Amino acid sequence: MIDSDRRRVIFDQVRDKAIARGTPIDDDPEFLGWVELWISGEYGISEFRSRYNDLVARRAQRSKSGTDVGEPDRRDSEQNDIPDPDSNPQTTVRDAS
Repeated sequence: MIDSDRRRVIFDQVRDKAIARGTPIDDDPEFLGWVELWISGEYGISEFRSRYNDLVARRAQRSKSGTDVGEPDRRDSEQNDIPDPDSNPQTTVRDAS
């Protein structure tokens, strides 16, 4: 099992790499809250990924219905690196949301 300090390092590394290559990291408060819950160990990576995919689907639905005014920027067309704590800490899961 991976501890919260290591999860924090993993997330920070993934975020820094994404920023360095110009890939945005979702800054939605709901997403960032889930990051913190994953770091604290309350969520496993599968739950985190599932919740994020639901968020992306809600954004797409709002966009299609024209109710996305004032909503955070859509990032569902971007690929997001989500750390996989069950594998090598240097490995990330590509989540094509």
